[in-house]
Amino acid sequence: MILQKQVGIFILLYLWLYPLCHSQNLLNTSSWTVGNGSVSGFSVNGSDSENVRELGLNHIGEEVILWKAIPDINNDADGGWNSSYHTIDNSKSYRFSVWIKKTNSFDGTSYFGCQQWSSAMDNHSILGLNGNFQNNPYFWNNDNGNNQLPNLNRWYLLVGFIHHKDYTQTNNQGAIYDGVTGELVQNIMDFKFSTISTQIRHRAYLYYDTNINDKQYFYEPRLDIVNSSMPTINELLRVNVGSSLIIGFDNAGNQKQRFYCAVGRCSVPPPPAGRTADEYAESTENIVDSEDLISESKEVEVILSPNPTKGIVLLKLNSISDISISHDVNIYNNAGVLVLAVSGGYKNELKIDFTNLSSGMYLVHIHLSNGTSVTKQIIKN
Repeated sequence: MILQKQVGIFILLYLWLYPLCHSQNLLNTSSWTVGNGSVSGFSVNGSDSENVRELGLNHIGEEVILWKAIPDINNDADGGWNSSYHTIDNSKSYRFSVWIKKTNSFDGTSYFGCQQWSSAMDNHSILGLNGNFQNNPYFWNNDNGNNQLPNLNRWYLLVGFIHHKDYTQTNNQGAIYDGVTGELVQNIMDFKFSTISTQIRHRAYLYYDTNINDKQYFYEPRLDIVNSSMPTINELLRVNVGSSLIIGFDNAGNQKQRFYCAVGRCSVPPPPAGRTADEYAESTENIVDSEDLISESKEVEVILSPNPTKGIVLLKLNSISDISISHDVNIYNNAGVLVLAVSGGYKNELKIDFTNLSSGMYLVHIHLSNGTSVTKQIIKN
């Protein structure tokens, strides 16, 4: 138990220090508030009506500000942004990244790239790894459906590199990563600076999409100097290979719950009876009936009282062994949005305040020190 408490303290310190140690992002997205059009540090690609910022869910079910591209019927720019220019040191390497999700169809062309500014005011201040000048340097684009992302309605992390001016290697380090499993999907293009490179900007947008039912979403763009203090790819992903998004359905087949389950921290049930493998899983996303989400460890009973509640709820573990709450207790609303997180602190009971939450059904997701997890339903009146 003492060791568990020490580990818990370490985790809390790490989470507190993490933003301080990983705050070198040259792009400041604090201007991303709900609304339309350009904001400080980001100029729209296309019209204001094609660029909407709204609350939505990221790849692990957190509610964040998303930048949404909404194409019109015209065959032109359809949303996304060019960031402001940032002064760079061409003797250093830089990493670009952004999360992207496309819905409805792969019509149009998605772009992820950069643009250089030089004292010569030309477009030839960035080079391919072969040394050739690049007029329009894109780490990746799907070229009207070719080279497209594997799946619609799924988040992918895109990572590209511009290496220092003396870089001599020819292998590409840039890649696209699956937002559910964390696996590398494909490699993409790298570039390097020329001797006249002085400033650079981040670019991510949609072009030539005339399907008004399409949407493309972006979030968490980053521009980092490549060094030991930048976040690792795993820290950007925040998922593990083999992890899952748990999705629950009601009896009518409507999606009711959705939340991220890390490896070793969730007890995922087998496919429900009567469903084929294709119906049960799309790639590595597990799809389960909502009643199957309500499971408990054989060694412990989790009690929430009172249930229904109007405010304070006592979460208590009745265990036959020394089992405690090992991580944050996460409370999700009926749409799968994380609305509250309470530190478990390796305790056997915990008070959760639902007072400020609106009336409705919530899922309380508890991680236990024996490596299992429990999800309980509770009603707020």
